[in-house]
Amino acid sequence: MSPLPPQPPAATSSTVPRETIDRAVGALLKWHRHHPPPPSDNFIYLILSLKTTPHNGRRRSFRLSLPNPLFSSICIFTNNSGVETQNLNPSPSILSVSDLRSLYSSRDSLASLSASFDLFLADRKIASRLPNLLGDAFYSKKKKRRSKEPVLINLANPAWPNKAREILGSTQLVMEGGHCKGVRVGRVSMERKEIVENVAVAVEAAVRCVPKKWYNIRSIHIKSTESVALPIYNESGEEDEDSEVALEQDKGSKRKVLAKKLKGGVLKTVKRAKR
Repeated sequence: MSPLPPQPPAATSSTVPRETIDRAVGALLKWHRHHPPPPSDNFIYLILSLKTTPHNGRRRSFRLSLPNPLFSSICIFTNNSGVETQNLNPSPSILSVSDLRSLYSSRDSLASLSASFDLFLADRKIASRLPNLLGDAFYSKKKKRRSKEPVLINLANPAWPNKAREILGSTQLVMEGGHCKGVRVGRVSMERKEIVENVAVAVEAAVRCVPKKWYNIRSIHIKSTESVALPIYNESGEEDEDSEVALEQDKGSKRKVLAKKLKGGVLKTVKRAKR
């Protein structure tokens, strides 16, 4: 895990104006009032479209601090159940290796466990045993499930609660092969202001993790699992139509259609500021 990049102030000028982010978040939340997200994945994602593939395809991970935490429930996998939770908020559930073997031996029970918590942590000492214990419900190659792979921490370190708090207050950006990078920045259930704050901070922090910074950013969007991607930045500086776009799926053909246009125009692109 690479060290945390320096975080920008909570309220600073940005290449992407807050007003642009606020209009996009408002459009997304309005659409979701009529199209509730699945309970298992109500996250909002920041999508970076890059001009070139970073780091020659090598995998690198960064933790980006967020002003408003994304996780409301947490579970910790340990070698034994005698772990003090050290006043963590939210208070975590503790499951030992023996608990996993006795209570969660079937695929259905593991799927239920995976859906029961927002975030999973695990002691490094048992890392090699976890793939066999947890199976595809946690270690599936499908992108929608990979987010449930436990984050490893060292429970033998007396300062482990501080590391856990850092993870709870951040989101993970993975840089590897490909031109599009997604990172969770909010939840549909959060307040609009909280999501806007998270997006504004995450944009600046994520761009600093990209080789060549803003010169390698083609566009930036926000989206949920079920929605169309809403642009908040476009390197070309060209303006989109003055319309707010929502995604509806035709039940018969699963075809994407433009559902509603609103007066005032949401998503005008922003000219890139050379940095």
